[in-house]
Amino acid sequence: MRSLFRTELKIKSCLDAAGIRNFLPTKDSVSESYGRKVCVKVPVISNLIFVYSNPAELAPIMSENSRFQFIYKRGGRENESIVVPDREMEDFIKAVENSSKPLYFPPGELNMSKGTRIRIIGGLLDGMEGIFLKVKGARSRRLVVEIPGMIAVAVEVEPDLVQILA
Repeated sequence: MRSLFRTELKIKSCLDAAGIRNFLPTKDSVSESYGRKVCVKVPVISNLIFVYSNPAELAPIMSENSRFQFIYKRGGRENESIVVPDREMEDFIKAVENSSKPLYFPPGELNMSKGTRIRIIGGLLDGMEGIFLKVKGARSRRLVVEIPGMIAVAVEVEPDLVQILA
């Protein structure tokens, strides 16, 4: 879903208060406030928040916040909202939460065909599947987990925990 005009954190707190499961990928950023440098959390993707719910459950929150809206597919049927499969979303959340410095990439920036399909065996990322790929901004190869058409995240993994898939 999207939240307009930089209201992602406000919408997230409303969803948390209502008990609706959601995920907002954030990163630490240094900004200046009243002449002092302050470390603040900012959304990785502006105007985007992942929500695990149905339209009926979201209706009260959407009526309170006119800036909170569904994102619809382009070229699809009329009013068909974007739905991320559970497995892809769980892997994405697990990768972001269990990595100290994830690297985020917009859709199409990484050539996923150059990588090798892998599964992680053991550790914090146990059972995750993705592409093992050399990405810009990192010295070593990383596990890349992608939500097609939205975002990709690259996280560092131990090479001895990698199992190559056919």
